Amino acid sequence: MQPTVLQRMDALARKLVPFGLTLGLMLFALTPMQVPGLSHVTPMYSLAAIYFWSIYRPDLIGYGTAFGVGLLEDLLSGAPLGCSALVLLLCQYLVFRQPKFFNAKPFGVFWLAFSVLALGAGLLKWICVGLVAPGGFTRFGDMFTAVLLTAAVYPVIAWLLAKAQIKLLVQP
Repeated sequence: MQPTVLQRMDALARKLVPFGLTLGLMLFALTPMQVPGLSHVTPMYSLAAIYFWSIYRPDLIGYGTAFGVGLLEDLLSGAPLGCSALVLLLCQYLVFRQPKFFNAKPFGVFWLAFSVLALGAGLLKWICVGLVAPGGFTRFGDMFTAVLLTAAVYPVIAWLLAKAQIKLLVQP
């Protein structure tokens, strides 16, 4: 029996959930925050989302999605074009290359691995921007603060994305 138009639309919408939530987190990261002393430091929300979906739903988030989100993030943030895309693609590549490592491990292991990955991503992005941007390198402390914030908010983001996965991606 052929699926109806509504069933196909529902299936397509469910497949787009990881992309939509990653895009929403990326846009949230670009929203100006009025936190004294930290207004210029932003967690890498899109990195957290790509990491999460690459582990739990690799079938729904491919390299094209990571590249597109990264490119859009660069365009909207004014970063050198391709810098965020490179970081997100490398994150996804590393996760995809280690399926045995991420199989049935406790959350603490995922969080620790993400923290190390976030540090590498922060360093890579800092170097890319510093070498290409006309303003040169930003303060190292700002990059390190962004990495710490990213690692600190990952459990909340992972929890929210896990809830969305349970509610939106499970077939009725």
